[in-house]
Amino acid sequence: MEPVPTTIGRYVVEGLVGIGAMGRIYKAHDPDIRRTVAIKLISTNLMSRADSDNYIRRFRREAEAAARCVHPNIVTVYDFALHEGEPFLVMEFVKGISLRQALDEQPIIAVGDAIAVMLQVLDALHSAHGKGVIHRDIKPANIMLTPEKTVKVGDFGISRLANAAVTTVFDTVGTPAYMSPEQCRGDELDGRSDLFSAGATLFEMVSGNKAFPGRNEIEVSRRIQNERLPILPSKVRAAAPELQSVLERSTAKRADGRFDSGVQMADALRRVQVDLSDGEQRDDTRVYPRPSVVHSSDAPSAAARDPLLGPQTNWTPDLNSLRLLERKLTDFVGPIARILVLKAIDRSKSTKELLSELALRIPDAIERERFRREADLMLRRPPQEAVHSGQLDKSGGSGSKLTESEIERVQAMLAQFVGPIARVLVRRAANNVSSVEALWQTLAVHIDSPGERAAFLRQRQI
Repeated sequence: MEPVPTTIGRYVVEGLVGIGAMGRIYKAHDPDIRRTVAIKLISTNLMSRADSDNYIRRFRREAEAAARCVHPNIVTVYDFALHEGEPFLVMEFVKGISLRQALDEQPIIAVGDAIAVMLQVLDALHSAHGKGVIHRDIKPANIMLTPEKTVKVGDFGISRLANAAVTTVFDTVGTPAYMSPEQCRGDELDGRSDLFSAGATLFEMVSGNKAFPGRNEIEVSRRIQNERLPILPSKVRAAAPELQSVLERSTAKRADGRFDSGVQMADALRRVQVDLSDGEQRDDTRVYPRPSVVHSSDAPSAAARDPLLGPQTNWTPDLNSLRLLERKLTDFVGPIARILVLKAIDRSKSTKELLSELALRIPDAIERERFRREADLMLRRPPQEAVHSGQLDKSGGSGSKLTESEIERVQAMLAQFVGPIARVLVRRAANNVSSVEALWQTLAVHIDSPGERAAFLRQRQI
């Protein structure tokens, strides 16, 4: 382990407080103006000898950009210099803990508290974006929570100017689980990339789960670029019915589908905050405990657990009808259709009532009646029984027999295209077919895009 230096520049080091991917963070004292500071000393192993001049020049530019971001919710950058050839940033020393530490202790934060934290983060981002600075690494570890309930966003020192021309290692900075799709692809970014990361962070705060989990960076990146945001837990949806739509917009795959600014996203969250149900607990912390483990004997049915079906009632919606209705309603109201279907299920006792509930969500009377006619006609059609051409093999006449491992594999593949509902679709299909080939062909029906359907079926041969 490297020894702790006694001084860095003119600053007297008091101790090591953290080690990160980019170097070490020390608590230090500025003897000139008698204040405590934090110093981030960048490790030389990040530097290529050939590119060291460019590296330091770029880092200085980032420091200058960060120093312009003076805001109550941004960790202030005081100074930039070199120590024995290594660049370092001198920053405001923040007393408190990171949001990451808070979530590690209590993985679920009450919606009201989570929104209160995110509103301060968005205020910080709006200020920085107005100065041409993109953070590029919004995540729980970079959000500090003080005892005074002030939020401080740190690490603007690794952001970049929106119009920066120099390209270096900084262009790949970011944490996979919170990166935007365009950041995963290495495309040009603007402030809406930070809003994606903010949405992913807020989802984790209220749900206790990462928005786009994965076993490795490749899987996480694929999910970020291709999979829609999971549905929030039922308790969160009950407390804040409109939060799902706000989060889905903030994490849209295309930047032009997201909020235009931090202010716009904050306004949407404030509306959610105003509409919070009275049932949400309100105490000093408002942090939910970790969800208890459900024993297999007490586990609800697949219909009760599935996010698209919602809570179990005497009426069990037909999955195919739900997907058809969501698809049709999307033509009239856009992506919020999914949320409207989820909410309408709880108020309906039949498919006919569900259709009526959804029609009420279309403001224009003429469009409302058109939706009723088209949706009713669509639901009357017999279910699709073939993919491409030819009948599905449900008798086991061809293909290998089904095994539990194959069922799990096809479920994992289908989930990449349709999300969590894959579990229910696979289990239902497995009860009606007796060969692997028939199972894959049956499930392919649920993938709308011909290209994605073909990609799914190609996985059968791998």
